[in-house]
Amino acid sequence: MSDVGLMGMHVPGMSWRDIRDAAVLAEELGYSCITMGESWGEDALTSLAQIAAVTSRIRVGTSILPVFARSPANIAMAALNMDRMSEGRFFLGLGTSGRLVIEDFHGEKFAKPLTRMREYIDIVRKAARGERLDHDGEFFHTKRFQLRFTPQRASLPIYIAALSPPSLRLTGELADGWLPIFLAPSRMAAARVELEAGAAAAGRTLRDIAISPQVSIYVTDDVAAARDRERPHIAFYIGGMGVFYHQYRRGDHRRHAEAVSRPDAEVLRRGRPRDSARVQRAEQGRVSQSAPRRRPARLRRSAALHHPVLLRAEPRDPHLDDVTRLNVARRLHAVSDPRGCARRDDVASAQRHEAAHVGDELPHAEDHVLRVPALP
Repeated sequence: MSDVGLMGMHVPGMSWRDIRDAAVLAEELGYSCITMGESWGEDALTSLAQIAAVTSRIRVGTSILPVFARSPANIAMAALNMDRMSEGRFFLGLGTSGRLVIEDFHGEKFAKPLTRMREYIDIVRKAARGERLDHDGEFFHTKRFQLRFTPQRASLPIYIAALSPPSLRLTGELADGWLPIFLAPSRMAAARVELEAGAAAAGRTLRDIAISPQVSIYVTDDVAAARDRERPHIAFYIGGMGVFYHQYRRGDHRRHAEAVSRPDAEVLRRGRPRDSARVQRAEQGRVSQSAPRRRPARLRRSAALHHPVLLRAEPRDPHLDDVTRLNVARRLHAVSDPRGCARRDDVASAQRHEAAHVGDELPHAEDHVLRVPALP
């Protein structure tokens, strides 16, 4: 099948035994990778260790680990140990998270996130190469120590979640991949310019950077209900993730950003359906851009599909039991053959149980079959 990954295997109502079974099924179905993120719930690395233990081929990675939540040496130890335990299947996705999570949950000051990111990556790369962790930076001063085990490989892939121009340039300069979220296809060309500028400064090109956009999907025939389910996630980013919408308005979404430019009590309630029209307008702007009917073609033109796409699969219908959820995963990708093309005899079945990208009905199942090359 095409190179499509799954983000966030922990669907409400599923036990960890179910999640391990789902990971095995994902590997059997040909998914390329499984990623886990973390905020103030389950940590990503413990979760991925369980998945790595029951699989043998599918890649596992973080999407993302907040750099403020651990020391650089701690991230290096954990990431390189995960890579060794998974026999070279791990990739490290890093991000800065946002002020609300970092200051109110972790108790750390959210200051100079890009400077911190640069220092973290420098220390992790030294650890991966088996070098001493000698580093004299603005935030971290380490010396003498080096890891007491031999890393699986010296070239552990590091991805960065980035949206703003400075963070995109940093990604182009330092990272093996980019993890965009809430990015409209129309913003890809401008983002690539920043990535390319950062890459050129380091003597690299865009060929050195995998682009892995993260897209929310729901298994449903009710688009309005899907929007309601996605709204809390969007509302939290609007109200709690600092400069997110300041960054977002740099694209073609100023009208929606203006509607929610200041956090308030309504937004911080996390956007339940009764919340303000401000959140609804912003959510509709995101939804209408996240899955236009010809999105795959538009993404191909902007080169977003030159690299893997990670899907955060969320079949949240409370009437679905665990077995049905696994079958839904099977059905979602029944329309994809190894060449990434839809099989016509499966289209009707797929349409009956439509895999609806948030906000748009899928007129044809084959419109949303993605084909992209593998992660490095």
